[in-house]
Parts: sequence; C-alpha cells; structure tokens
Amino acid sequence: MNVLIENNIITEMECGSNFAYILNDNGAFLSTEYKVLQSQANSCFVKCMKMTFNGKLQMFYLTKGLKTFASMLPSMDPESFLTIIANLLADIISVNLNGFLSCKNIDIAFNHIFVDPATYKVSLVYLPLNKHIYEDNASFENELRTGLVKLIADMPMLSTPKTMQFSADLSNGTLSVEDLYARTKGGKNIEGGPINDKRSAMDGKNIGSGSLRIIAMNAPTRIEIAVTKDVFVIGKKAEICDGVIGFNKMISRSHCRINRIGSQYTITDLQSANGTYVNRIRLQPNQPHPIRNGDIIRLANSDFQVSMG
Repeated sequence: MNVLIENNIITEMECGSNFAYILNDNGAFLSTEYKVLQSQANSCFVKCMKMTFNGKLQMFYLTKGLKTFASMLPSMDPESFLTIIANLLADIISVNLNGFLSCKNIDIAFNHIFVDPATYKVSLVYLPLNKHIYEDNASFENELRTGLVKLIADMPMLSTPKTMQFSADLSNGTLSVEDLYARTKGGKNIEGGPINDKRSAMDGKNIGSGSLRIIAMNAPTRIEIAVTKDVFVIGKKAEICDGVIGFNKMISRSHCRINRIGSQYTITDLQSANGTYVNRIRLQPNQPHPIRNGDIIRLANSDFQVSMG
C-alpha cells in the first residue's frame, strides 16, 4: 500500500474512469515538479491536473482509454508481459535521466501502472510532493524487482524459460535497470550495443582462477555475486557499491567490504544497521575477518555461501 495513504498525507478517490489523490496537507505540493510534469513532451506519465476539492488540492489523473497493468495480467501471454515490462523499465530509465523528477515519487503499485492496450505503452503515476512514497531510489527499485519476481512465481501462465530467466535477472543485484531493460530486448543495451554486466566490468578485469563468489541461500531466486576487485563493497545502494543486493530492505546501503590480499580474503562490516556474520558470529564493525571456501556469510537476515575457485 502507498505509504502516503497509510500516513494520511493523501487520500485516493475514484472519479469514473479516472482517479485522483487529495492532499490532506496542501503544503506538501511541489509546484516546480508539477510544472515539469506539465512540460514533458511524449511523457511517460499519466496526464494529471491540479484541482481543488473541498478546499484541498487534488491531483486528478486522466486514465480514460488506459488499463491498469493488474487488470490485464489474467489474460496476458508471456511475450506481451515482457513487452510491457520493457516499456516500464524504459520509462524508469527516462525518469532517472530527467534530472528534475525522482522515482521516489512514482506509484509503482500494479493497479496504478497504466497501459495502452493497443500499443502496450506504459504511463506512470507521479506525485509532485515533498513527501516521498519511497525513501530512496534503491527502495523503489527493490519494491519493483521483488514485486515482479513474486508476480512471475504466482502466475503459471507466465512460466516460460524466458520469463523465468528474467525473474532470475531481477533478483541479480549486480544487474542495473539498464541491464534488465537490455535483457528484455534480447541482450542489447538501450543504445543497441551488447550488454555489459556490472559484475564483469567493475574495473575492466576479472579475478579468474581462485576468485571468490558469494551465492545467496534464501533469496527469491538464485543470486550470485562475483568479487571482481581487491576492494569490493556490498550493499543495496548501487551508486556506492560494487555488488548490489536489492531484494532485502534490511541490508544497509553500504553493508560490508570484501578485501583480497594475495590469495586470501577478509570481510569487514561497515557499521551496518543489522550486522554482518560469518558462520553465525557477528563481526565487530570495521574489523576485518578472514573468510574461506564454504563459509556462511549473513548480511542482516540473508545468508550467502562463500565459493572459491
């Protein structure tokens, strides 16, 4: 559920084939973001208008002629599903490149993602407020990834090799949104070139023989992170981490660091909120601890097995 509704910052109201959000605090409205929304040509957003309702500001969304993603799912085939998801990811990339708007204010609930049933063009609901639905872009992305993974798992009609592979890609924290978009388009990146996985291009080299990988043991699907640098930071915030784990909100933005010295490895907790463990022993922050093949690393409440070779 939208956290802004939970906190009584906004109230949703149906308006025939359209819908609206009523602002319970007019001071939350951001006129600058609203003007940016109104100025977008060929926008990836649902058209909206600022109105008043009983003295309160109202964001009125024009959704006539569109269908919600949720309503289309029961009759959707896997190829149509992946086409819509590709268009959704392209919209998110567009927002990230915008510079004036933020994914933190996008309502990503499946019943508020709107699709043109004729073209499969996706339109997003944006709330121009100084209160955010998501704490940061990583939280937004985690919600999207985990929601789609669960959706694919819960709908047998979507279970094809292609969609199951995409589900695995969604759970792979080393793949960016751009990488995921590329996977839906057959392995080409957004400019049309070959995909370049973050895990194999961190610093232009792979460790090769004797390399270390950590393999998730209780993630939604198989996740494997290859440690590709002598100093390798793991966490949920892509901008500051080499290995990104996006499926678990309890993992800190910058959670731990793995160091390679010759053929030896250590792991260091970076003052994470919920701790780093090796074989059930919680590490002291900023104190390196050796790790070996077969060790079990726990980050918050997610377990990973160390694999070397």
